Amino acid sequence: MNVLTQLFLVVGVAMAAPICSKILCRGVIPEVVFLLAGGMLIGPYALALVEVGPELSLLRELGVAFLFLLAGFEINPQDLKEGKGIKASLVWLVSLSLGFVVVVVRHKVDPFSVEGAAIAIAMTSTAIGTLLPVLKERGATARPVGKLVLAHGAVGELGPVIAMALLLGYRATWVSATLLGLFLTLSVLLAVIPKPFQKFGGRIIAGINWGAETTAQATVRIMLVLLVGLVALASSLGLDIVLGAFAAGFVMRQALPNGRAELEQKLDGLAYGFFIPTFFIVSGMEVDPAALLDSPAGAATFLIFLIGVRGLPVFLSTFLAPSDLERQLTNRQKVTVGLYSTTALPIIVAVTHVAQLADAMSQKTASTLVIAGTASVLLMPLLAYITDHVPGAEILAKNKARAEKSKPAKPSGKASVTIGKQIKAEQKSASQKRKKEQ
Repeated sequence: MNVLTQLFLVVGVAMAAPICSKILCRGVIPEVVFLLAGGMLIGPYALALVEVGPELSLLRELGVAFLFLLAGFEINPQDLKEGKGIKASLVWLVSLSLGFVVVVVRHKVDPFSVEGAAIAIAMTSTAIGTLLPVLKERGATARPVGKLVLAHGAVGELGPVIAMALLLGYRATWVSATLLGLFLTLSVLLAVIPKPFQKFGGRIIAGINWGAETTAQATVRIMLVLLVGLVALASSLGLDIVLGAFAAGFVMRQALPNGRAELEQKLDGLAYGFFIPTFFIVSGMEVDPAALLDSPAGAATFLIFLIGVRGLPVFLSTFLAPSDLERQLTNRQKVTVGLYSTTALPIIVAVTHVAQLADAMSQKTASTLVIAGTASVLLMPLLAYITDHVPGAEILAKNKARAEKSKPAKPSGKASVTIGKQIKAEQKSASQKRKKEQ
């Protein structure tokens, strides 16, 4: 089967996934689950209709670049202010430490190896890009629950990206740290330098928006130049391309305070229309379903550790030195924040892909982690919806008590007899009065 025919099957799966998610499943099952499942179906481990050749591999790399470009673009510094960012960062470091403990105790893997670091990083992520549409649909982004999830989600994507650059590179850790520092400094400078110029009438923004609605599409082309440039720079420094893509999104977020919605709409069409679905489909093609059949306990165990390493610290942090937002939460809503924060798939797919490229992780282990990540996307938002919206026993009891209080009081038995006697006496008095008048 030629490349174009294989690409036709890939885009066919990309078209069918949202139909299955929105129409057949009413959005309960996220689209990304169908993308991975469709890739598994047409891949070499099932129907063997499509092979992952160099052409599809290139499209997958562009897809993961666009995925983390938009992840960096979605990071809003406002979500990390007022102490939320510091606390979320500390919670993530606790999660990373617990992840390394699990690697040593449960997986019996050297925590300083690429495989050990990859497994630990995979347990600490929060798929904010996957969660954001769900939170918007449920109207949670403006509520305390949504604000805390966005804070933990921002760090839950930024932290693993930095950890991947430090721990999964082929250089020594201190060399990677030095290069990472230089790269981040450059990214911050790119984001900050345009700001003084923006004070002078917004000429920079006007120049960037030139030709935005014509065939030139200057805004999108500038974004693509920045994306490919930072990805190429990260790759030449021995850092993962995920870091370059994430930095490109962050730089554009800071450099374009105006016209952001217009640019985001165009990027969404380009990325979510083709490149990102292709990334998930091709990644699904490399997942061996036999890993679940051979060891279903492996995926279930990793999902449980994912909850313990990521969700539990987030939940417990809401009780420790609670902020104003956290004081507004009920215990059920605190559980909701922990469940949302445990949703993790894109980072898991990316980190297992990097580990496999380094020949540090087996196909079976990578498939097990991706299957567990898929289960987290399927289960955690559903459980979070239940804890956040379905009333519990205590709420039902309060509502019942409130309804009982609102009912008019019924007269007691003695009161009913007294009232009856009064009515009869009044009727007898009225009858006597009429007789006298006659």
